[in-house]
Amino acid sequence: MRPVPEYKIGPVPLFSAIRFARDPLRFLRQGFDECGETFKMKLFREFIVTRDPAFFRHVLQQHHKNFKKGNSVKMLRPVLGNGLVISDGDFWLRQRRLVQPAFHRERLLELFLTMGELTAAFMEELEEFRGKGAIDIDAKMMGITSDIALKTLFGNMNTEDKEQIYRQVSRTQTYLVTRVRKPYRLPLMAINGEDRRFKSDLAYFNSLVYDFIRKRRLSGETPNDLLQLLLDSTDEETGEQMNDEQIRDEAITMFAAGHETSATGLSWLLWELSAQPEIVARIRKESVIFETVPGFEQLTKMPYTRQVVEEGLRLYPPAWTMTRESTVDQHIEGYHIPKGSSIFMSIFELHRNPNLWQNPTDFNPDNFQAETVKNLAKFNYLPFGAGPRICIGQQFALMEMQLVLAALVKRFDFVREPGFSVGMHPQIVLKSTNGIKLYIR
Repeated sequence: MRPVPEYKIGPVPLFSAIRFARDPLRFLRQGFDECGETFKMKLFREFIVTRDPAFFRHVLQQHHKNFKKGNSVKMLRPVLGNGLVISDGDFWLRQRRLVQPAFHRERLLELFLTMGELTAAFMEELEEFRGKGAIDIDAKMMGITSDIALKTLFGNMNTEDKEQIYRQVSRTQTYLVTRVRKPYRLPLMAINGEDRRFKSDLAYFNSLVYDFIRKRRLSGETPNDLLQLLLDSTDEETGEQMNDEQIRDEAITMFAAGHETSATGLSWLLWELSAQPEIVARIRKESVIFETVPGFEQLTKMPYTRQVVEEGLRLYPPAWTMTRESTVDQHIEGYHIPKGSSIFMSIFELHRNPNLWQNPTDFNPDNFQAETVKNLAKFNYLPFGAGPRICIGQQFALMEMQLVLAALVKRFDFVREPGFSVGMHPQIVLKSTNGIKLYIR
């Protein structure tokens, strides 16, 4: 067995932790440049970091039962409870079976109509910004994907509650990431109000969701939304249904894991396309088949737009990393991996690995032409993960992003603000450092 090379910048682990917190992507890139495809690093604890697709295959598929969710994911437990993103073992498998029907093709076709209606209304809202100053496009994408997530989950929700949820999601993400990356700030967070505000936000959100569940149970109504599906889901083996807490956990997981990833992916796509007129022209050529928003069958006839979305998810994967913890001693690619090891798998670096992709930092939708995809190794591209725990909402997200992008590009030009640059600073998802500012023309 060969030793895992170690990347360190000094004798004190705190120095590495501080540098990682400031710029995780740069820190990891330097580690890969110095050590190769896999290395270990010590922050406040030790991680084995990899961008090797063989590692991903071993951990996520071939020997997935020898791993559990990493500690960094467990930071989400106060928000997501024991939802699919957090849970493990037999409980996870049971919940997966109960939730899976929500994303069958027939259900997606029904939800697609809601997506289309909300997107058409969103186009009209954006008209007021045409020809005016630059806007934060990330905030706008967060608005439309939140609307889609909330409408498909709960049906109608008042504007005040929606706006409150939008604010809470941003605050909560910043709070949780700070706790993980900067644990030395924990005492300060306890006295400066951050802990108190987080608890208040969570209490509000819990109250809102439980109220939706209670009212739906009492109403006797069965509308076509995901909440109703969760209420109706029955385990075929036991005949059991989910209790209110389980429904709450899965509903919040669907909302939190679903809307922000799509919004972030769309924001990065519009940033790229604002400098790619040839690609925009090809999307518009496909978009002649619809007027305001594409129908489901029309969407299937727009393969290039789908390629653009897939390339955006390669270059800017919203779920930029995943972690697992080894539950046994094992060997991976010639390395001895002790029980308890934390495996940090960088999706971002996997997708930009120069050993796997030609010109990996160029935005090139031809990477996903049908003939090219036939030769694409399965574990070189993992925007939704892989194996049994692959994202349950994968098709929902791809459908949503393609629909919204096609409608936006057909109707508007997006233009960069002169001199404005965008940096990447990953939180739970791959966010920008200072927002993405674009003019709408």
